[in-house]
Amino acid sequence: VDKFSEEGRAILLTSFNEYLHASAFPEVTLMEEKSLQIRKVQAYFNTMLFRDLVEHYKLNNPDIVRYFVKRIMANLTKPTSINSIYNDLKSRGLKISKDSLYELADHVCEIFMFFRIHKYSTSLIKEANGLPKYYFIDNGMRNSVLLPQSGDEGKLLENAVFLQLRRNLTPMQKITYFSDEHECDFIVQTEDRIDQLIQVCLSMTDESTRLRELKGMKEANRVTGCTNCTIVTLEESDEIEFEGLKINIVPAWKWFLP
Repeated sequence: VDKFSEEGRAILLTSFNEYLHASAFPEVTLMEEKSLQIRKVQAYFNTMLFRDLVEHYKLNNPDIVRYFVKRIMANLTKPTSINSIYNDLKSRGLKISKDSLYELADHVCEIFMFFRIHKYSTSLIKEANGLPKYYFIDNGMRNSVLLPQSGDEGKLLENAVFLQLRRNLTPMQKITYFSDEHECDFIVQTEDRIDQLIQVCLSMTDESTRLRELKGMKEANRVTGCTNCTIVTLEESDEIEFEGLKINIVPAWKWFLP
């Protein structure tokens, strides 16, 4: 399509919205029947859960494993405390050690169900000790396992942006997130050089949301010195200056295109 025409942009936005909610597994994308797509991706999830996790790591508590995975899926894009999940399980009368939960958090990343990123710090110890964020392998699989909730659109968009960043990551690069008084979703770093600061925001129309995103970007810029700043939104486009910092606001369909 002609991305410079109004009709072309409308087609791209519609296509991106479909991509945002659907599964990207090849076999699933080739199925025309939506109910078959859902059943297939649920089967993939069960295979990962029982064969790749429970059987492979010889876990004897599949119900706890399923609950743990769903908890992290629900908390997508937010800092996740394994200790909080442990206390929750304990209050429900479900018995598992805290060390086992930390091992399980490693296992779900080892099988590429989740990807974990750490809080940005120039200290490796502080980076390792901060609460990590988790991102999921496939938006469509998450939607088929968890019933979509209000507020999920923003999580799905941020998850999709992370997956796209990870696809293009070189062996010398890493992704972290920034959090102090304000937050910045992604910091892309090559060795000791910060290459990009990226915020993900469904819409910038609400003034309080807009200010929060801009303050997070500015604070991350002040700490890292990086001036390559982008806010990925669903469909807004702009180039603005905030407290002397130039920030590029890009619609997601355009940011994803090569």
